[in-house]
Amino acid sequence: MGVGIEALFTSALGLQAPWRVADVKLDTAARRIDFHLQCDAKRMSCPHCNAPDQGIHDRLPGQWRHLDFFQFEAWLHAPVPRVTCSSCGKTTQTPVPWARPGSGFTALFEALALSLCQQLPVRQAAGLLRCSDKQLWRRIAHYVDAARKLDDMSAVAVVGIDETSLRKGQSLHFGGA
Repeated sequence: MGVGIEALFTSALGLQAPWRVADVKLDTAARRIDFHLQCDAKRMSCPHCNAPDQGIHDRLPGQWRHLDFFQFEAWLHAPVPRVTCSSCGKTTQTPVPWARPGSGFTALFEALALSLCQQLPVRQAAGLLRCSDKQLWRRIAHYVDAARKLDDMSAVAVVGIDETSLRKGQSLHFGGA
């Protein structure tokens, strides 16, 4: 008994129940492969308050750029469940296990993109990844902002400014905030 292509790609993408690959579309002319995912759950925990066994209200379409498969640009497409919670009263979209909310890239693609941006100019990394440099700059800004929120600057007493900055019109300010 053979393993179906959907089961093979479900495993290759690291998906676990209730998620699975329902269909695979290969477009050799466009050098693109589209994975259509499905969530088989009928009930889920509330993403907002974690109340168990809540009903699924509806499913909203989403798509994410993934790492290339066989040198083909790969995309994941999925109707993402929204849960209506009887406990907190909210209707909330469930997070997907392969991407952070609002990213449009899978976590693996985002990690590769950020690694490339550490070593290459952003425009060059975007060219290699076949995406726009603006998309990469948005991801960089997201993670820089997150890192800054974790950084405690309360003990900083002095900040050095070089003469180039002074020539550009920046001024020194001493004293309290």
